[in-house]
Amino acid sequence: MKIESLYAVNFRNYDACNLELPGMINVFYGQNAQGKTNILEAIFYGSFGMSHRTSSEEDLLKISTSQMAVGVRFFSLSGEHTVKIKKYRQINSWKKEILLDGSKVKPKEHYGSLNTIMFSPEDLQLVKGEPALRRRFFDMQISQTDPIYYDLLVKYNRVLAQRNKLLKDIRDNDGNLDELIPWDEEFVHLASAIVKRRLIALKKLQNIASSIYASLASSKEEMTIKYELKGNNSQTYNPETYDGFDEEFYHKLLKERNRIDMFRGNTGIGPHRDDLVLLLNNLSLKSYGSQGQHRTGALALKLSQLEYVKNEIGEFPILLLDDVMSELDNSRRSQLLRFIDGKVQTFITVNDRELIPELAGNTYFEISNGSVKEA
Repeated sequence: MKIESLYAVNFRNYDACNLELPGMINVFYGQNAQGKTNILEAIFYGSFGMSHRTSSEEDLLKISTSQMAVGVRFFSLSGEHTVKIKKYRQINSWKKEILLDGSKVKPKEHYGSLNTIMFSPEDLQLVKGEPALRRRFFDMQISQTDPIYYDLLVKYNRVLAQRNKLLKDIRDNDGNLDELIPWDEEFVHLASAIVKRRLIALKKLQNIASSIYASLASSKEEMTIKYELKGNNSQTYNPETYDGFDEEFYHKLLKERNRIDMFRGNTGIGPHRDDLVLLLNNLSLKSYGSQGQHRTGALALKLSQLEYVKNEIGEFPILLLDDVMSELDNSRRSQLLRFIDGKVQTFITVNDRELIPELAGNTYFEISNGSVKEA
């Protein structure tokens, strides 16, 4: 997969940005707050229809404007494609249009057409950060190659929001817990389907990540990944102990937890609580690993995403490296560049151009105050 061109209109600090992107490694360098990350964010937006930095799309519009657009022309195994996303204000509401090869599509039809992997300094916290970071990492990995999973996730989040709202209504208005039954049935069906797909994906990810970690660490240390079912009462469950992991698991736990969920006003069990546990030689990497081992583990996870997507769709996704090179030491920086060189189209933001050595196919862009110039 390779991006050929990008344009962004009224996006962040860009009035109009049009870039031809011939290189396999495209380096955007310049001082802070000049617009380097905004270029990668525009590509990410073209890929996912959302930002990696904010949940409010209105934040992406250039100040004092009421419309924006992002367009990406790219090649994949299926040929040349274009994706265009418009966001604009119409009367008193915001509208959004997604065009794939000129035809208006829904988000679920757009998702997975342009596959990208984002690696930012936040991702270096994948090992020791909050479970939400690892869930997002895993969900985005699976969703890009499994449209059914993406659809399940969207439906699950809607059902979860409705169930939580009902729990609060029952608590505040002395309602009857039997009102939860229809929502519980839908919740159980979606939750078990999501976890089954996660477990299948994890088996594939495990093999890739373990191999990459060993090559990065140049040691006999073995990194393994376990899936942990978690409740908000700090209780954990091992899915391997539940034969076939059927819907009965969630039926039983929801029934046991309904009253405490009502008092708390939220659902305390489900895929939205679960976690990936990383182990190094069967010990918790988070608890016992060094800072260097944490970073090697995070790097192995991100690179395993690339291999996972390639194995599923037959080609590498686009890699976006947002200000991550300065966070890695020389050894890990070199290992990362060796991994991607010549096979993964990569977009890199750095302050110092010298952090990226001259490689075949490199293209450099200097960014200053929202102006991009090939250097």
